[in-house]
Amino acid sequence: MSQEMIVQPSAPMIPYADMEKMATVIAQSGLFGVKNPTQALALMLLSQAEGLHPATAARDYHVIQGRPTLKADTMLARFQAAGGVVEWHDYTDKLVKATFSHPRGGKVTVAWTLETAKEAELAGKDMWKKFPAPCFALA
Repeated sequence: MSQEMIVQPSAPMIPYADMEKMATVIAQSGLFGVKNPTQALALMLLSQAEGLHPATAARDYHVIQGRPTLKADTMLARFQAAGGVVEWHDYTDKLVKATFSHPRGGKVTVAWTLETAKEAELAGKDMWKKFPAPCFALA
């Protein structure tokens, strides 16, 4: 499998002081799940280092156990933008199964079940109770 790096188009550099102000607004808005301006700013710096506009950090990242983590829908979008293909086999409340492949090589089939979600202690969360199939796909 190729180890080439996917390069994103470069967004204009935003001055640090402006990012601090944006981070405060993002944290205070409560819209993106960041807990404080420092967390928002760290994600914004990461996004800018990736060549993206810092505001995309709030849209594209979670902070899980203190670490920046791409959201599942963002990973899927980047995978597909880089030429990846997803073939959905099952997409129900009890099973989500898909094959992921890429023209540069590699193919994997992944299945996620309600039992797996329970073992991971995810099935009891509000969104999992309301919309299990979409949550499976984004696990």
